[in-house]
Amino acid sequence: MYKNTFGFLINDNIQVDIHRRRIIKLFLDDEKRSYALNVSVISIKELQMVLLAYLLANGKEHPVKRDDILKAVWDNRNLKSSSQILWATLKDLKIHLSLVGLGEDFITSEKGAYYRIHAKRLQELYVGG
Repeated sequence: MYKNTFGFLINDNIQVDIHRRRIIKLFLDDEKRSYALNVSVISIKELQMVLLAYLLANGKEHPVKRDDILKAVWDNRNLKSSSQILWATLKDLKIHLSLVGLGEDFITSEKGAYYRIHAKRLQELYVGG
Protein backbone atom coordinates (compact mmCIF):
# COMPACT_ATOMS: atom_id res chain seq x y z
CA MET A 1 0.00 0.00 0.00
CA TYR A 2 1.33 3.47 -0.96
CA LYS A 3 4.58 2.23 -2.55
CA ASN A 4 4.99 5.37 -4.69
CA THR A 5 3.57 7.77 -2.12
CA PHE A 6 5.96 9.36 0.36
CA GLY A 7 3.18 11.02 2.32
CA PHE A 8 1.04 14.12 2.39
CA LEU A 9 1.36 17.84 2.99
CA ILE A 10 -1.49 19.28 5.05
CA ASN A 11 -2.22 23.03 5.09
CA ASP A 12 1.31 23.79 3.80
CA ASN A 13 3.02 23.18 7.16
CA ILE A 14 2.30 19.62 8.30
CA GLN A 15 4.07 16.74 6.58
CA VAL A 16 2.94 13.14 6.95
CA ASP A 17 5.73 10.59 6.33
CA ILE A 18 3.87 7.31 5.79
CA HIS A 19 6.80 4.89 5.79
CA ARG A 20 8.50 6.28 8.91
CA ARG A 21 5.13 6.83 10.63
CA ARG A 22 5.96 10.44 11.47
CA ILE A 23 3.96 13.64 11.42
CA ILE A 24 6.07 16.79 11.25
CA LYS A 25 4.81 20.33 11.82
CA LEU A 26 6.93 23.26 10.66
CA PHE A 27 6.20 26.74 11.98
CA LEU A 28 8.11 29.80 10.85
CA ASP A 29 7.85 32.64 13.38
CA ASP A 30 7.82 35.69 11.10
CA GLU A 31 7.58 38.06 14.05
CA LYS A 32 11.15 37.34 15.10
CA ARG A 33 13.83 38.99 13.06
CA SER A 34 15.92 35.83 12.97
CA TYR A 35 13.06 33.86 11.44
CA ALA A 36 12.93 31.14 14.05
CA LEU A 37 11.79 27.77 12.72
CA ASN A 38 9.90 25.61 15.19
CA VAL A 39 9.56 21.90 14.44
CA SER A 40 7.28 19.37 16.12
CA VAL A 41 7.67 15.66 15.30
CA ILE A 42 5.44 12.86 16.53
CA SER A 43 5.47 9.14 15.75
CA ILE A 44 2.30 7.11 15.56
CA LYS A 45 1.49 3.40 15.51
CA GLU A 46 1.39 1.51 12.23
CA LEU A 47 -2.40 1.04 12.13
CA GLN A 48 -2.94 4.69 12.98
CA MET A 49 -0.74 5.67 10.02
CA VAL A 50 -2.50 3.24 7.67
CA LEU A 51 -5.84 4.71 8.75
CA LEU A 52 -4.60 8.29 8.40
CA ALA A 53 -3.07 7.64 4.97
CA TYR A 54 -6.25 5.97 3.74
CA LEU A 55 -8.39 8.88 4.94
CA LEU A 56 -6.01 11.46 3.47
CA ALA A 57 -5.99 9.65 0.12
CA ASN A 58 -9.74 9.08 -0.03
CA GLY A 59 -11.62 11.33 2.37
CA LYS A 60 -10.89 14.88 1.23
CA GLU A 61 -13.18 15.11 -1.80
CA HIS A 62 -16.05 13.03 -0.44
CA PRO A 63 -16.93 11.02 2.68
CA VAL A 64 -15.57 7.47 2.95
CA LYS A 65 -17.83 4.63 4.09
CA ARG A 66 -16.95 2.96 7.38
CA ASP A 67 -17.09 -0.47 5.71
CA ASP A 68 -14.58 0.64 3.05
CA ILE A 69 -12.22 1.83 5.79
CA LEU A 70 -12.54 -1.42 7.74
CA LYS A 71 -11.82 -3.45 4.62
CA ALA A 72 -8.82 -1.38 3.46
CA VAL A 73 -7.16 -0.86 6.85
CA TRP A 74 -7.94 -4.11 8.68
CA ASP A 75 -9.55 -6.85 6.54
CA ASN A 76 -7.10 -6.60 3.62
CA ARG A 77 -4.27 -7.04 6.14
CA ASN A 78 -5.91 -10.11 7.70
CA LEU A 79 -6.67 -8.25 10.93
CA LYS A 80 -9.89 -8.32 12.90
CA SER A 81 -12.08 -5.31 12.15
CA SER A 82 -15.05 -3.79 13.93
CA SER A 83 -16.65 -0.41 14.48
CA GLN A 84 -15.25 -0.42 18.02
CA ILE A 85 -11.69 -1.01 16.77
CA LEU A 86 -12.08 1.80 14.23
CA TRP A 87 -13.47 4.13 16.91
CA ALA A 88 -10.60 3.39 19.34
CA THR A 89 -7.91 3.76 16.67
CA LEU A 90 -9.43 7.01 15.44
CA LYS A 91 -9.70 8.36 19.00
CA ASP A 92 -5.99 7.70 19.64
CA LEU A 93 -5.05 9.12 16.23
CA LYS A 94 -6.96 12.34 16.92
CA ILE A 95 -5.05 12.77 20.20
CA HIS A 96 -1.77 12.57 18.28
CA LEU A 97 -3.01 14.92 15.54
CA SER A 98 -3.95 17.51 18.15
CA LEU A 99 -0.26 17.65 19.17
CA VAL A 100 0.58 19.13 15.77
CA GLY A 101 -2.36 21.51 15.75
CA LEU A 102 -4.98 19.53 13.87
CA GLY A 103 -8.21 19.93 15.80
CA GLU A 104 -11.15 17.63 16.46
CA ASP A 105 -12.77 18.76 13.22
CA PHE A 106 -9.86 17.59 11.03
CA ILE A 107 -11.43 14.10 10.80
CA THR A 108 -15.18 14.05 11.17
CA SER A 109 -17.77 11.33 11.24
CA GLU A 110 -21.31 11.39 9.94
CA LYS A 111 -23.29 9.12 12.26
CA GLY A 112 -20.32 6.74 12.45
CA ALA A 113 -21.04 5.57 8.91
CA TYR A 114 -18.96 8.04 6.86
CA TYR A 115 -15.65 9.76 7.59
CA ARG A 116 -14.15 12.86 6.02
CA ILE A 117 -10.95 14.93 6.12
CA HIS A 118 -11.21 18.72 6.51
CA ALA A 119 -8.08 20.57 5.42
CA LYS A 120 -7.59 23.92 3.71
CA ARG A 121 -5.02 22.31 1.46
CA LEU A 122 -3.99 18.68 1.02
CA GLN A 123 -1.28 17.52 -1.34
CA GLU A 124 -0.02 13.99 -1.94
CA LEU A 125 3.79 13.71 -2.00
CA TYR A 126 5.44 11.09 -4.21
CA VAL A 127 8.72 9.21 -4.02
CA GLY A 128 11.15 10.41 -6.69
CA GLY A 129 13.17 8.17 -8.86
